Amino acid sequence: MQEKRKATPVTKHMDKRMNQRGISGDMVIFTCDFGKCEGDRYTLNRKMLDGLISEFQHNLRTAKKLRDKGGITVVEESNRLLTAFRIDSFRRKAR
Repeated sequence: MQEKRKATPVTKHMDKRMNQRGISGDMVIFTCDFGKCEGDRYTLNRKMLDGLISEFQHNLRTAKKLRDKGGITVVEESNRLLTAFRIDSFRRKAR
C-alpha cells in the first residue's frame, strides 16, 4: 500500500487562505502528489483531474478483479517476470 505523505508544516498565511477558499489539507497533499510541478508551484487542473479519475476508476476495477481471485503473486528475477499465480493456488491443490 502506498504510504500517505506526511503533512508539511503550513504557514499561518497558508492556513488562513485555505480556510477562506475551502481548500482542505487533503486537497493540498493530493495536488502535491499528483499535480504538475513547475518551479515552486504544484498545479492540478480539470483536464489532469479527469485523467486521474479515469485512471483511478480503471485501477479500482482491476483491484476488485484481483480481490475476487483472492489476490495473486508475481515472481520476478533479474528484472524479468517469470510467473504469476493465485495466492491460494497451492492450498487448493493440497485439499
